[in-house]
Amino acid sequence: MKLYFIKYLIFFLVFASCEKQVKGIKNYGIEKRLNDNLSVSLKISEFNDYGTLIDRIHEIKCNDSLPKIIIDSKNLIRNIYPIEHCEPILFSPKSKHYVTFVNGKLYHDSNNNYREIGMDSLTWILANDFTYYRSNNASNKPESYLVIVESSRNENLKLIEKFLTNLTQEFDKLNSKLELNILFWEDLPYLPPPPVTENGRQTE
Repeated sequence: MKLYFIKYLIFFLVFASCEKQVKGIKNYGIEKRLNDNLSVSLKISEFNDYGTLIDRIHEIKCNDSLPKIIIDSKNLIRNIYPIEHCEPILFSPKSKHYVTFVNGKLYHDSNNNYREIGMDSLTWILANDFTYYRSNNASNKPESYLVIVESSRNENLKLIEKFLTNLTQEFDKLNSKLELNILFWEDLPYLPPPPVTENGRQTE
């Protein structure tokens, strides 16, 4: 009887210690330094598509709060504070910073070579293409890592969430003191210019 009780007690203590384990937390984005009391937590799984996600990010940021995307894994919580501009941005990022999702596939433009990429390519792309330099940066040192996620509004979010998880994991391996900044943009379809009439004017 005593042996059974001891086994039960050991099992209970081990189980209790596992329950008390606190998950680690990692934060990404320049706005992680701001007051977290202003943050509004978002889980990607709560949204039906990419359009509803970016609309919510814009709504939160443009009402004086901070959107915080939470990616919760078994042992770690990753908080992504995305950059969001309520007014048109004053800079034009190079194409190498863009990651485009089209019909469940991931594309990237590296050295004017627009191609589909796999998750196993992220290590190289992060170290070589996502480093961001200001045009007036005389030191020629990167200021941060910049990733622009773009997609059509109806894109499924499962691949995007997987990409963000892998991206932050690879960033952690760099042990960099620079920020990982992520923007979410809508990939607008290309619209050709209106046809030109005989008098040289474009029609509406």
